[in-house]
Amino acid sequence: MKADLLIKNALVLTMDDGLTVHDKADLVIAGPKIVEITPKAAGRAKKTIDASGKLVMPGLINMHTHAAMTLLRGLADDMPLDVWWQKFIFPLEQKLLDPEFIRCGVGLAALEMVRSGTTTFSDMYFYEQEAAEVCSRIGLRAYLGEGVLDAPSPHHPSADHALNYTKELWSRWRNDPLISIMVAPHAPYTCGKDNLIKAKALANELDLPLHIHVSETAAEVAESRKNSGLSPVEYLDSIGFLSEKVIAVHCVHLGKTDIRILKERRVKVVHCQESNLKLASGNAPIVELLDAGITVALGTDGAASNNNLDMFDEMDAVAKVHKMIKADPTVMDAQTVLKMATSEAARALGRQDIGSLAPGKTADIIILDLNKPHLLPLYNIYSQLVYSAGGSEVESVIINGRLVMENKRVLTMDEDEVLDNARHMGARIRHEIKNS
Repeated sequence: MKADLLIKNALVLTMDDGLTVHDKADLVIAGPKIVEITPKAAGRAKKTIDASGKLVMPGLINMHTHAAMTLLRGLADDMPLDVWWQKFIFPLEQKLLDPEFIRCGVGLAALEMVRSGTTTFSDMYFYEQEAAEVCSRIGLRAYLGEGVLDAPSPHHPSADHALNYTKELWSRWRNDPLISIMVAPHAPYTCGKDNLIKAKALANELDLPLHIHVSETAAEVAESRKNSGLSPVEYLDSIGFLSEKVIAVHCVHLGKTDIRILKERRVKVVHCQESNLKLASGNAPIVELLDAGITVALGTDGAASNNNLDMFDEMDAVAKVHKMIKADPTVMDAQTVLKMATSEAARALGRQDIGSLAPGKTADIIILDLNKPHLLPLYNIYSQLVYSAGGSEVESVIINGRLVMENKRVLTMDEDEVLDNARHMGARIRHEIKNS
């Protein structure tokens, strides 16, 4: 056996199509790939981890973030979305955002995500070149989309400028093993028809995903119907925007026609439960979307509207809220919810090599310590992960075959420096608010 990393004696949750669980197995990793999952591996590896009494599972995939907004966490709580974004957050971003802000905020987000078991995230924000450089250095898998707006953004004077920047990002990172680029028009209410069509054309030209907010609030849907006579989903379909490349975030306010269109166009949906709760955006029809056979993944949204990036928290909220909405404890069972954070999220990204564990797949893996009072006794691992576990249980993280965190120690960044930078940036932000 020629291996770089050997994980021994683990409880292995594969999240494969058959939901295979190995009570005790060894994982053999060579380079970025899983070579073998076996009861007892032969030979030695460059490094061996004894995972006795621990769980090995796929890394979590956070399908919607605004990563650098970690620096705005807690600044504009307890207000409606339109007021939160238009009156407070966006004007502040216009003053504050620059490469230094993004490097600092993404570094803080990356530290939080790695520590809580996220190995891949999908982002929409600005200055994504800086975000890419941070994630590449740390070793975190990232799908990055530069925000496209009709109006001038904190980074771009026009939508054309943002789309050209996106093409430059793709050219720079197209062959990178960790960094992937998306086209990211913000929403139908901030991007007119011409720019939505340009974004779609660029995604088609470069074969990239389209990441967009859709039908997040009742006011957004009402405004769309007032302006076009159509819901946001119907409008996007009417201009030829929707396809299997589209990752539609939120999808809170949908009618039966919207769900049918999303199904027919094979659109992927991202559900951000905690953000929807905090902003009182409404109850997304996730059970109906799943019943229709639509791929649904989970995201945290930005830390300014959540207020953390812990996918274990997100799973817990998703499972419980929809039971309450439907008055049915059988919906959104733990297996279904965990798939939405792993294998279904990988499906939304069009990635067959991540989100589950099997020989030949990419080694994006997390190891959790199960020897905790709130995780014992263990009867159903899916239940424990969704209803009891938290990001603090994550002990080690492997991304693309590389150890990024071992025994709670992050190996690829200086944590003290990341935290100090965040504190200094917080002082700058407080000064800006005080003098605005």
